Amino acid sequence: MKELSAAEQRFIESMGLYFERQGSTRISGRIHGLLMLADEPLSLQQIARVLKVSAASVSTNIRAIMSIGLVDPVSVPGDRQHYYVVNSDGWESRLRTAEDSVKAFVRLCQEALSAPQLANRQHLRDAADFCDFYLAEMAGIAERWRASRRARPSPRTPKASKGRTA
Repeated sequence: MKELSAAEQRFIESMGLYFERQGSTRISGRIHGLLMLADEPLSLQQIARVLKVSAASVSTNIRAIMSIGLVDPVSVPGDRQHYYVVNSDGWESRLRTAEDSVKAFVRLCQEALSAPQLANRQHLRDAADFCDFYLAEMAGIAERWRASRRARPSPRTPKASKGRTA
């Protein structure tokens, strides 16, 4: 990968800070930001060199962002190194995770509201009502997103094959 421009560096650092504010690690955000800008799959060593961090830190953090569906491993024919790319469907995965979280929260509120001594607690009712509203509004977003993506011209594909390497 070529030297990063000032704009690319700012974006990568901003992604790191964003991830950190969301409860993840700054390095995870920096890795994801770098992969979003990469024109080709990057190895652990390439990521470490560009971000000026240890390969061990990249390895640990890449597993974390793979577990939430934002990054995929790919193989490069004839090369035994592990390479990584952004999972273009990762945003849908994050949406499903957020929906699952809201559903779990609304279940807690509804269970509490089913207890006679808590049935009239306005804060619980407001939270449950908001969550129901939120979930109703979110219904169909993923399908509309997929339809929107199908209507767009196909982006160029990375020069690697998806899947775990041995």
